[in-house]
Amino acid sequence: MFLMINAMNIMLPAFCTAWSLKQYTCIAAPSNTKLGTNGMYCVFLDNSTSSGALAFHTENANLPYGEVFVKTILQYGGSVLMGSNNTVPTVAQAFAHEIFEMIVNPNVNVWWQTSGSTLVPAEVCDPVQGNMVPIKVGAVTVGMSDYILPEWNDPQSTKGPYNFLNTLTRPFQIAKGGYLIYMKTAKISYVFGETVSPFVEYRSQNVLDFIANKYQKMAEPIVELTKLVEPVQESVAPVAEPVAEPVVPVAEPVVEPVVEPVVPVAEPVVEPVVEPVVPVVEPVAQ
Repeated sequence: MFLMINAMNIMLPAFCTAWSLKQYTCIAAPSNTKLGTNGMYCVFLDNSTSSGALAFHTENANLPYGEVFVKTILQYGGSVLMGSNNTVPTVAQAFAHEIFEMIVNPNVNVWWQTSGSTLVPAEVCDPVQGNMVPIKVGAVTVGMSDYILPEWNDPQSTKGPYNFLNTLTRPFQIAKGGYLIYMKTAKISYVFGETVSPFVEYRSQNVLDFIANKYQKMAEPIVELTKLVEPVQESVAPVAEPVAEPVVPVAEPVVEPVVEPVVPVAEPVVEPVVEPVVPVVEPVAQ
């Protein structure tokens, strides 16, 4: 948990600067923390509380709120901090994904228009879902999420970078392991990159269902979606190490418990989770 939070705080300064936002800091809070009047909250739980979800963000009493489901991610072949290679999804990556998207789209109501009549939600990690950003916290590598940059949502932009790892080459492009939700003619659907995993397919379907329900739009099957976005055809660039001041490692290494993955339930889990730790993202006082 604390290694993920340290890695998050390494990435946040560059992320907030790139998106011209106030600076945020991620801190740990006990499970009995009451929601305040500001900040953002993300809870780690064992199993999904929403059918089809690996992690998600929404709002609770007008406060950005997210959940990350550890055992469900492990069930889909994920790891906690870092897998054997950059293609293995991690709990840390899902955590970063939700934090980044909550900061840019806190009320889940921002849409960007492509060069035509198509709208895409302002979800800054979906198009590069399969991209892993390795962050060093002391001697430990934590696999975090890539994210798109503001040039990505400008259809007239001709110069990047378009994402943090600088692998995309044009606006509204998706990485090979990414996906994109879109709305067109009052219908919502999605498009995949070339090599998405079952993990990404599972996640994107949940996002599609959530947005369709929120906006009361019909979710339609994939039809001629390659006309909307062409998957990226890049030769993968070397992973860029983020430029940021290192975080002082914790005094003692955090041992992440290894749990047997369980099959995600079809219905929301109603049993309480014992003492989850709630990371809270708070704005930095200027």
